[in-house]
This record gives sequence, structure tokens and C-alpha cells, in this order.
Amino acid sequence: MRKKFLIGFAFILAVVLLGAVIKKAGGIVVVASELGSAFSRHPFYVVCGILFFSVSLFCGITRWYILLRKLNLPLRYRDCIRLYAIGHFCNMLGPGALGGDVVKASWVAKTNPTKRTELVTSIAAERFIGMVAMVFFVAAICLCNFNFFNSHPELIAFRNVFFLIFLGLVAFLVLLVVVDWGKYASKIKVRNGGIREKILAIFVRSWETLRVCLTHPWTAGGAFMISLLNHCVDVICYFILSRSLELTVRFKELLVVSPIANTVAAIPITPGVAGVRENILQEMLASVGVLKDESAALGLLMFSTLLIWAVIGAIVGFVMRSKK
Repeated sequence: MRKKFLIGFAFILAVVLLGAVIKKAGGIVVVASELGSAFSRHPFYVVCGILFFSVSLFCGITRWYILLRKLNLPLRYRDCIRLYAIGHFCNMLGPGALGGDVVKASWVAKTNPTKRTELVTSIAAERFIGMVAMVFFVAAICLCNFNFFNSHPELIAFRNVFFLIFLGLVAFLVLLVVVDWGKYASKIKVRNGGIREKILAIFVRSWETLRVCLTHPWTAGGAFMISLLNHCVDVICYFILSRSLELTVRFKELLVVSPIANTVAAIPITPGVAGVRENILQEMLASVGVLKDESAALGLLMFSTLLIWAVIGAIVGFVMRSKK
């Protein structure tokens, strides 16, 4: 009952946030007119933007597979595609990316009980490396476009927050990699066979798995570079879709705005983070002179792209499972 209430609340919140975006844009008629114009005048850009998003998904799949190979875990690339496809579909049903990750973690834990901890940790490691790359990506963009932020007061707060997040993330990485947490865990006295001993053992195995993923130069470096490519692809998707709407926003401006919107949208609040990304995108694009009806249309086009690939993900997951 509690779970159903939370899911229902998340969906209602998503509708409210999307409604706020449309209201600020002048109403559903205005936004629908913008979207209709994009499909009628520039369908090629719309289709290209939707198709190009598949590169972003395959970046995530490959990033996870690289970690699995280093850890010698029993999942094939085909398995990664199927689980990632199903996970993306579930992301649109649960809060943020957590819905898909929970489904993937549940499946690997059930089908591989002897490697349960390592497989579940690999999912967390894949997400963590992606988040690290995103924060580094945004921090680098903030530094390279320092004057751009100064000329737009609305963006100064975002820049300062991301610098703090960047410093906190660096400190967390150092503690995670440099400190031998297994050594400290071994000093904790617990009763043999007790629940605390089991929890402590899981903690140590998870930390060791995560440490391997983060310290092996080729594995960590490869996953990090793929993550950067992932974020660049997302910016290009935004740019292609913006061309369909004939927006005057430049690629340089989207390079600043869209990664920040995506980073804020990583906070698990609503299914598929519906409404969160669109509100941030709308407010930030307004600072560079984009009308709110146009930015609302762009945000909804991107959300539609995610929905389309969620449906494709469900189909791919079903077809690949039936052929197994």
C-alpha cells in the first residue's frame, strides 16, 4: 500500500511539474503549435534526434559491459543489451534511473546467487562512474565558460553549486580508493553467523568490487571516456531537436545548459524525471533569450524521445528473452 502511494504521488508530481512547464509557456495550445510545427516543417531533424539518442543508450550498455569483463562476471553483451533495454523502460515507471537499476539488480541477484554482491555493485559502479563523468563534464564547461555564467545571474548559483559538488565528489573518491575500508571492517567485532557479520561481509565485497572498477586504469579510464561521449551525445541530441523547432540557441549555449539540466534531472523524484528536466531547461534557456514556449517544446521533444526508446526497450527485452 505504501509503495503504491509513493508511485501514485510520483506520477501526480510529474503531471503537476509538466503542467507548470506548459503553463509558463503560454498553455497547451501554444506548446502543441510549436511541436506541430517541428513535425510538419522539419521531420528529418526530429527523426534524427530520436535515432541519435540510441548512441547514448549504447554508451551506457558498453560502460557496464567493460566493468563486467574486468570483474569476470557471467553476463554477455547480449544480456547487457536486454537488461539495459528493460531498465530504460522501467526508468519511465519509477523515480529517475532508480527504477531500471532496481530491476536489473533484482534480475542479476536472482539468476547469479554466488556473484550477487559483485553484480549488483557493478550496476552501482556503472552509474557512479557516469555521475562522476557528468560532474567533471559540467565543472569543465563551467570553467571554460566562466564569463558566460557571469553574464547570466540565474546561472551563477548553478555554477557555484556544481563546484561544491565537484569538490565533494573528489574528496569522496579519495576516501573510497585510498582508505582501506576492509582493514577497518576486520577490526569490528561481530558474532559469528550473525546478521551483522553478513552485512559487514557484503559491505567489504561491495567496496572491493567498486575499488577494482575505479582503480584499474584501462577499465576506469575506458568507462569514464565512454561516459563523456555519452554526455556529448546528449548535447547533440538536444541541438538536433532544437533545429526542428528553429530555435536560435547555439550549440555552445546548449553545451552549457543541457548537461546541467540532465545533472539536476538525475535526482530521483518523478517517473523518468518528468517535469524536472523540462523546468530546469526552460528556466536556463530563458537566460540565453529562448522563449519559454520554445524551450518547453524542446523539453517535451526530449521527453518524447525517452518515452519512444522506453517502448523500444520493452520490445527488445521481450524479443531477446523469447529467443533465449
